[in-house]
Amino acid sequence: MFRRDFFKFSMFSTIALNFNNLQANTSFNKNNNYLKTTIAICGAGFAGLSCVKRLKELKPNLDITLIEQNNSFSSCPFSNQWLTNISNISYEDLNFSYYNSINRYNYNFINEKVINIDKDKKLLYMSNNKILKYEYLILSTGIDYDYEKILKDNEKIKQCKFKAPAGLKPGSEHLALKKMIQNFKGGNFIISIPSGAYKCPPAPYERACLIAQYFKSNKIKAKVIVLDPREKPASKPNKFLNAFNTYYKDYINYKPYTNFKDIDFEKKEITFESFDMLELDYKTKKLSFEEANIIPPNKANKLIQLAKLETNNGFAKLQEPTFRSISSPYIYVVGDAQGQYPFPKSAQMANSCAYVLSEELISRLDNKTFDYKSNLPGNVCYSMISKTKAVSIMHEYSYKNDKLKVKAEVSNISKEVAQTAKAWYFGLTEDILG
Repeated sequence: MFRRDFFKFSMFSTIALNFNNLQANTSFNKNNNYLKTTIAICGAGFAGLSCVKRLKELKPNLDITLIEQNNSFSSCPFSNQWLTNISNISYEDLNFSYYNSINRYNYNFINEKVINIDKDKKLLYMSNNKILKYEYLILSTGIDYDYEKILKDNEKIKQCKFKAPAGLKPGSEHLALKKMIQNFKGGNFIISIPSGAYKCPPAPYERACLIAQYFKSNKIKAKVIVLDPREKPASKPNKFLNAFNTYYKDYINYKPYTNFKDIDFEKKEITFESFDMLELDYKTKKLSFEEANIIPPNKANKLIQLAKLETNNGFAKLQEPTFRSISSPYIYVVGDAQGQYPFPKSAQMANSCAYVLSEELISRLDNKTFDYKSNLPGNVCYSMISKTKAVSIMHEYSYKNDKLKVKAEVSNISKEVAQTAKAWYFGLTEDILG
């Protein structure tokens, strides 16, 4: 067995934890801004944290540096429940310090923004003017929004970000959405869903259900109007349509074959195209609103472009069947930024793919072969339908005739699934965050 000698640079002189704010003061040579690490991981979301955890479990002395611009972790899973005061989910249930993870798994942490990547020289450039040299790089940077695909006016894009936040990125967007929901007095609450791949396919439909539940429970005269370019919901379609028509018949208006076109915040009016089944053509229509949740098309985080990695439909292309970028054998892409495989952009899929990637990378470091086709990820995704009931979907993958196949299984809507969802969420966050 080939063993590599790993070098270790201590990135910390101190770690000061003040409330939710983690400060990592990194020690550098005053005359040298240049650092080295074996594995650099950009992005400390579900994928990045799962990678560092599994890599350290497999090889505890491995030199790993995790770079993250945020000083705390915020969760998108279960955020819809917090937005609508469902299931007693608190703000603390969604937000975590990185401190426990760093202590438990003993890795280097740099709380800075990566501003450029030179894939040929294997260099990361950070906002503090420091440079990190890596041997292998894992990009787990998530998504960015592509507002330019739906709005051409830069000023309107700025307005949309603040006045109709997408809510697929945790933090300020969730705070704004919660305020919108809690202060809602009546009228139309619009949720616009993008075409193409986006983060957490069932999230907008779950959000529609839970906002409707909030309106129903508080006796608010309101409609949740869902604009969807698809024929039916992108995930668990039959279950969501059933919920719309039974639980929330008077509160949710689901509009399939509908494309968002424009928004006027002064007139409080949305322009959209809707397919006319009689004339077999799209017709332009307008709709008044009190509040809106406009989700633009998604694409991979801009670091993918800065690293000059090849993309397809905005997401990173990979060398099949691996998680290695097609543009560099030393760069891996995992989580929501990848677009090579038909994997849902979910927390569990990010976690599962991170484990597979970690197994392969350790095998690579030990000069061993790894069979991706026999070590495939799996997925489970839970969606709350009401205060006490949820539905889940499981995805199982296999290779057949060199083609990736998926088998999906959807549960019934039940209280038991809701209980399982809670156990899954708190189990996963405890596992990677402590």
